[in-house]
Amino acid sequence: MTLEALRDGDPRQVGPYTLLVRLGEGGMGVVYLGQAPDGTRVAVKLIHARMDAQADFRRRFAREVAAAKRVARFCTAPVLDADVEGDVAYLVTEYVEGPSLGDAVHESGPLKGSALDGLAAAMAMALRAIHGAGVVHRDLKPSNVLLSQVGPKVIDFGIAQLMDAEMSSAIVGTPSYMSPEQVSGATIGPASDIFSWGCTVAYAASGRPPFGSGSVPTILLRIINEAPKLHGLSGPLRDLVLASLTKNPRERPTAQDLMDHLSVADPGGAPLPSAETDTSDTPASTGSTGTGTNATGHPGHADVTTAPPDGPRPPVAATAPPDSPLTPGPGVAGNRRKMLAAAAAVTVAVGGASVAVAWRTLGTWSSARTPAQTTTTQAARSNNQAKPQNPLTAPGKITFYSPPEPAATRQAKQWKKDRPEDAELMSRLAAVPHAIRLNQPEARPEVDATVKAARQEGGVPVFLINSLPGSECRSTTAAELASYQEWIKGIASTIGRAEAAVILEPGATVKIPGVKACDPQGSVDQRYDALRQAVQTLKANPNTAVYLDGSQDLYPGTALMADRLIKAGIDRADGFFLNTGAFHPTERNVAYGKALSACISVQRATGAKDCPSDGKVDPATMPHFVVDTARNGQGSWSPPPKKYPDPQTWCNPPGRGAGDRPTTDTGEELVDAYLWIARAGSSSGRCRRGEGGEKDPERGVVSPEAGEWWPDLALERAEKANPPL
Repeated sequence: MTLEALRDGDPRQVGPYTLLVRLGEGGMGVVYLGQAPDGTRVAVKLIHARMDAQADFRRRFAREVAAAKRVARFCTAPVLDADVEGDVAYLVTEYVEGPSLGDAVHESGPLKGSALDGLAAAMAMALRAIHGAGVVHRDLKPSNVLLSQVGPKVIDFGIAQLMDAEMSSAIVGTPSYMSPEQVSGATIGPASDIFSWGCTVAYAASGRPPFGSGSVPTILLRIINEAPKLHGLSGPLRDLVLASLTKNPRERPTAQDLMDHLSVADPGGAPLPSAETDTSDTPASTGSTGTGTNATGHPGHADVTTAPPDGPRPPVAATAPPDSPLTPGPGVAGNRRKMLAAAAAVTVAVGGASVAVAWRTLGTWSSARTPAQTTTTQAARSNNQAKPQNPLTAPGKITFYSPPEPAATRQAKQWKKDRPEDAELMSRLAAVPHAIRLNQPEARPEVDATVKAARQEGGVPVFLINSLPGSECRSTTAAELASYQEWIKGIASTIGRAEAAVILEPGATVKIPGVKACDPQGSVDQRYDALRQAVQTLKANPNTAVYLDGSQDLYPGTALMADRLIKAGIDRADGFFLNTGAFHPTERNVAYGKALSACISVQRATGAKDCPSDGKVDPATMPHFVVDTARNGQGSWSPPPKKYPDPQTWCNPPGRGAGDRPTTDTGEELVDAYLWIARAGSSSGRCRRGEGGEKDPERGVVSPEAGEWWPDLALERAEKANPPL
């Protein structure tokens, strides 16, 4: 990457970022190497004034930045910050130190063997994360793939379409790596990036784009009309590149399809769809002979359909066998896990240096579904009910079910006449699927009604069980615990074979009798025994997922929480949940969850009580987790230092908003779902912040008791939702 000193007209400071040198300039603006207040080096892109002058640009820029921020970090340079309100619009991303793929190939020659395979997989992994966030890159090319010391990273994703308005009559993208639909002006979707992926891999293998060089019109005509020339490719990777370069976007594999194939040494089964290839000066293909298609022309997925670039299609009958290599299924998932556990790294040789592409489950690609991938019907999944299965990790698109949130629904009705805009926000808040709280003495009727409605709607309900005796640090009696276990059995028997997820006892692994911070005379073992027994009872159902409380970053500490979860029966559960008592942003929860998962794996393997950084992690033993995103859209609250004796940042913090909607499309291998567990409009309790009196000194009012509905709080979190409701 070429560094250039700042020019006379360049700013020296943008927002809190000090600009150091120029990194480059593109159609949208100038990119600088900057330094954040904490000393971290970042890439700062200043948007050209001519683009900022366009009508509606700021709104579109804010929307694209919000989408880009949702892209998982592994194999991408994540968006860290942006200013869409100031005098100069700018975007801040992680600074990736290393040459671009284009520079590396130019200086050191094409990549071969495992180096080429690793690059192809890393780019596919990045696209899967990008598409999973609902973003289309639009300009994937060798200069937008940086070879960092931790592996290839894709940059500049999701913002290219902001140039469309200015360049509606010009080329948007780099000609040699554009898809046919970009050339023709058709609708652009994820399949366009797959075509560019194929072009970029072909360049990495040969040093030449697959449609050659020359004038722009010549290259564009070749992309539309001619077969690609592929040099340096052979075997399964060549077949994947051919499939990605088909002219019809509906016939290309998805990013997940690419990952499924790249993770299996010899896919076997039905071959991938193939573009015609110019073999005049290229070794013969090792076997892309075409395949049967379903009614849409897409290679057959069993009981699935792939969305075209311009939106979803109705399901069609499948004609391919269930073990088609493009069909995600238990076999593929198993092969992926075996490969992940066995492969420590894929090495990419660049200019004499070795760049490791880590293949660990701390990465982002997974069995999670992307929006452009597949939909599996409830009926199809029910055919496999003989085998225990976590419904949140089942193949296909998963939707959640809950009845409308009752308090928000009532509030919408009350405000409908006099406050119609606020009523509309409440209706939107009420419509988001939420965890159904079970703490009443007789919960079976509600469970029964919920699972029946969920089955009819084709969604998965999430139950929040919060009724453990002694859950707030207190010890309890054997009789109370026996009654509790009977209550759990009633819930489990009512769920039966239905699909459901259970969030089991928030706080139960945090506030424990027998520890110093609680009742030191209480019984720790009693608490762990109660949780283990409840997990065992619920997991007797074949399609019930159970998650234990993993608390939050920094509290009570990763090593301590790992030890507690092991004692509470994490080996029998499906994983743990995070953030029900906090407002941490999603990315912070994901990072903490990965660290906690790795620590649990190391502690179980070694018997250690800490989290040794040099401990070897077996990916197959790392528990998964879910994140509560109901209230974290604006992240945590940080009041001015020393403003309050006890700021109670967890207690009805001001300016917070609802976060990511419930989904299993997380783009993270270990993250099974984002869920709304806590209620966005429920009070945390009386917040005195270390001062006298009943009023919350930050809000100037007496807040409702813990758990009570607070209309003003609910409205605030709906108004500040990120992404917007």
